[in-house]
Amino acid sequence: MNKLFTIILLFCTSVCLAQAVSGDSLKVKIAQEFLKKRLGEKVIREKLVLAGVYEGPLDLVTFELKGRTEVNKNLVVVFLDGNKVESKFNTKITKADIANYYKGQQTKNLFWNIDYATNIAKRLDFDKGIKGWDIKLEGMVYDISWSIYSYATETWDPYEAGGKALKVDAKTGKYEIQDWSEIE
Repeated sequence: MNKLFTIILLFCTSVCLAQAVSGDSLKVKIAQEFLKKRLGEKVIREKLVLAGVYEGPLDLVTFELKGRTEVNKNLVVVFLDGNKVESKFNTKITKADIANYYKGQQTKNLFWNIDYATNIAKRLDFDKGIKGWDIKLEGMVYDISWSIYSYATETWDPYEAGGKALKVDAKTGKYEIQDWSEIE
């Protein structure tokens, strides 16, 4: 009986993981097609690497430019509304932005990457909390930030958690520390 339960559990877990991965794969493909139209296939193939997929009211598919210069504001973000690109407020990234990046110049259409946010947390000696940082890219279109959550407490049944959050504006690089809590 235990073997049967284990096999069923493993099967269900692998199916759920496959569905999550395939969902992210579709999001990545949609974002790549959008960027291919804006920047060209060569830029997508040679200059971008997938950085992550983040869920929110709009999903955020992120890519980093390869070959960093002294500028690490190198994150390209594509916003998805379900399985389509959010059309009104999406990234305005251009080939000129890419060229400026490689010249070491700042551009308004790139965002600060996760390394920038975690380096701020390290420099501030931001508490790791009881289970380590939970890092998310959150927000909508022009107002997105890296949120680094430190858990001071976490209990189950009912779920409650809280602690400190370091919010780093992905556009400006400015940051603030705030309290957070969650109750379900």
